Amino acid sequence: MNLFYKFSAALTAAALAAALLLSAIFFGFQRKTVTAAQAERLDAMARSTASILREADLAGDPLMAVDYLSGLCSSRPELASCELDIGRGMTAVKHRGKTVPTTGKTLVREVRGGKLSARLNFSAAPLDGELRAALAGVYRDLAAAFLAAAAAAALLGLALAWSLTRRLKRLAAEAAAIGEGRFGVKTDPRGADEVAELARALNAMSDRLLELETMKKNFTASVTHELRSPLGVIETYAALLLKEEDRFRPEDLSVFRRIKENAGRLANFVTAMLDLAKIERGKMELRPAPEDPLALAADAADFLKPKAAEKNIRLEARTGGDPVRVPLDRELITHALTNLISNAIKFTPEGGRVTVRAGVSGGRFRVEVEDTGPGIRPGEAEKLFLPYSQGSAAPGHGGTGLGLALARSIVELHKGTIGCAPAPGGGALFWFEIPIHA
Repeated sequence: MNLFYKFSAALTAAALAAALLLSAIFFGFQRKTVTAAQAERLDAMARSTASILREADLAGDPLMAVDYLSGLCSSRPELASCELDIGRGMTAVKHRGKTVPTTGKTLVREVRGGKLSARLNFSAAPLDGELRAALAGVYRDLAAAFLAAAAAAALLGLALAWSLTRRLKRLAAEAAAIGEGRFGVKTDPRGADEVAELARALNAMSDRLLELETMKKNFTASVTHELRSPLGVIETYAALLLKEEDRFRPEDLSVFRRIKENAGRLANFVTAMLDLAKIERGKMELRPAPEDPLALAADAADFLKPKAAEKNIRLEARTGGDPVRVPLDRELITHALTNLISNAIKFTPEGGRVTVRAGVSGGRFRVEVEDTGPGIRPGEAEKLFLPYSQGSAAPGHGGTGLGLALARSIVELHKGTIGCAPAPGGGALFWFEIPIHA
C-alpha cells in the first residue's frame, strides 16, 4: 500500500474515531437530559400532590385529595397506583380504567401536606419505554450525522493525502532525475512546512551538483583537447620511426609499434571523451542530411568484416525494406553502428557469429546487432550505457566504457532510443531506433 492510501486511511480513521467519541459523549448527555426531565416531572407531580394535600387539610375535606389522586392516577400512564393516609393508615385510591400492576419495578414518592400524606407509586416500565423512544430518535440523528461525518472525513482525508503525496511525488521525481544525472532540475518549494523545507534543500543540492557537473565537463573538455595534439605527435613520430626499419634493431621496432598502438588507443579514448563532453554540454553540432540508413548499416558491416575474419567470426548484414532517405548525421550514425558491431565482434569467441539486421517500418529505422558471446547478466542492461561503465564480460577484453555511452548520446541526439537484452539463442542483442521524420 502506497503512502497516499495509508495517509488517506489514517486521516479517515482518525476522523471517524473522533466522530464516534463525540457521538458517545453526545449520546450520554442526551440520556442524562431525558432521565433528568423524567425525574423533574415526577418531582413536579409530587409537589403538586403535596399542595393539594395541604389545601384539603386546611379545608377539612379529604375527598378533595381523593378526587385529585384518583384523576391523577387515571391520567398518568407512568403512575401505577396512589395511596392516601387521612389518619387511618395508607389506603389505595381507586382510579378509573386502570389496573394496578402487581409486578415490575416501581419508583415511590412519599408526599405530605399538613395532616394528610400520600404515596405515589410510579411504574418503571412506561418510563423506560419513554426513555427508549427518546433515545431512538437520538440514535437516528446520530447515525445520519455519523454517516455524513464519515463521508466528509473520507473526502477531506483524500484531499489532504493527495496534497501531501503530490508534493512528495514531485520530490521523488526530482531525486530520480538527479540520480539519472539530470542535475539542475527543480521542484516547487512553496510552503512553510517540512516538505517545503526538504524541497528547498533538494533544489539547492541540484543547483550545486549542476555547478560541479559543469565544472567537471569543462575540465574534461579542456584536458582532452590539450591531450589530443601531443598524442597525435607521438603517434606520428612512432609511425615515422617504423618506416626506417633498417636503422633500428627488431626489439626497438617492437617498442615503436607498442608506442604507436597505445598512442592510437589513447587518442581514440580522448576523442571519445571529447565527443561525449560536447554532446553533454550541448556543443555537438548535428549535421543531418538525407541518407539511406540501410546503406549505412551495410557499409558499417562491410567495413568491419576483415576484423571479424581475423577471429574467424561470421559477420552477416541483413537489410530489409525499400530504400528511404532519412535526415541523419552520417558520421555520427556510422560511429554508433561501428561501435555496436565492433563490440559484438570483440566479445564473440572465435568461430562465433554476429548478425546485423536493419530495416525501416512503422516510421522508424531500426538496427539490431546480435552476437553469440557471453551475453548480458540481469540488471546490466542500463548500466552498460553509462560513461566509464562496463559489464561483467569486459575484463580481459580492454575498452574504456565510453563507446556505448557515446552511441546512446548520438542516438538520443537523433530523437531515438537505444537498448540491449539477452539474445534469444544466447549472447547479446543491442539495438537502436530512430524516427525517420525526426
